[in-house]
Amino acid sequence: MRVISGMYRGRRLKGPKGMEIRPTGDRLKETLFNILNPRISGAVVFDVFSGTGGIGIEALSRGAGRVVFIERDPAANRLIRQNLQICEVEEDFLIIQEDVFTTLRSLARQGIRADIIFFDPPYNWEHYADLLQLAFKPELMSSHASVIVEHGRKADLPESGEGYRLYRTVRQGDNCLSFYRKIL
Repeated sequence: MRVISGMYRGRRLKGPKGMEIRPTGDRLKETLFNILNPRISGAVVFDVFSGTGGIGIEALSRGAGRVVFIERDPAANRLIRQNLQICEVEEDFLIIQEDVFTTLRSLARQGIRADIIFFDPPYNWEHYADLLQLAFKPELMSSHASVIVEHGRKADLPESGEGYRLYRTVRQGDNCLSFYRKIL
């Protein structure tokens, strides 16, 4: 695992021990950021189910204004902190160790709005519709925000819901990125 582009380009990030955390592969990460590139500069990014923090660190490397890492697992949070130290990142991030639903509701109450929300839940996750419904609350997202979900090819994600719709899916092997936006 490495940072692909930007000011931290080439830095090698620490990976997980065991199979509990599944980092986004470099090829899929590069595809994601090629699509997001015009929107990343200055953006507020939520890296949800952060794992190693690779997506959020890549966003910071490419000029994101702030990244909120949301990861419940204490070992993963230690890994995120180590990877931020490897890249010498000292500001413009927040790490929250709590349940995703609780955290997103809390961020909405605080008025912290995202421009980009990236979800990378475990591949056996079944609560995609609930997660997307919460993400698309107006108090959680800027008006032009996007939500991206990394998932397995066989995952059952909704095409649309109240106030949002799927507009693009990218497949690489068994991994997929589904892009959602608000219906205006």
